[in-house]
Amino acid sequence: MNWQTIYTHLKDNGFAVYSLGQHEGKCTSPYLVLRNNGAILNQSLIGQEYEILLYYPKDRYSEFEGYIERVKQAMNALYPSLRLEDAEQPHFLDDDVEGYMTGLIYRVWKPHNLNRVRKD
Repeated sequence: MNWQTIYTHLKDNGFAVYSLGQHEGKCTSPYLVLRNNGAILNQSLIGQEYEILLYYPKDRYSEFEGYIERVKQAMNALYPSLRLEDAEQPHFLDDDVEGYMTGLIYRVWKPHNLNRVRKD
């Protein structure tokens, strides 16, 4: 599972998806920004973290929760490879784009061995 797979999956499910810095202008219709937040290590697993930033026009806030749920439902198809780690961050009005914003954080977990010595 990688960034491109998630991006394509969201596009195939009818969402307007952008990479960081790609969307320009005001939020006149709902859109998503997909970003790679890097890796997380623990004793036996390595997690690759992806964040979906959800934007919704400021004059349509009453529809925002339904949009968030549609994104979550679409992403459920990638489970168990990709797991929702942070269900929903607080909503806030982004004055720069004139839209409401929240985020969903997903991780791909893979086993690793910290004791393995790399040989080049």
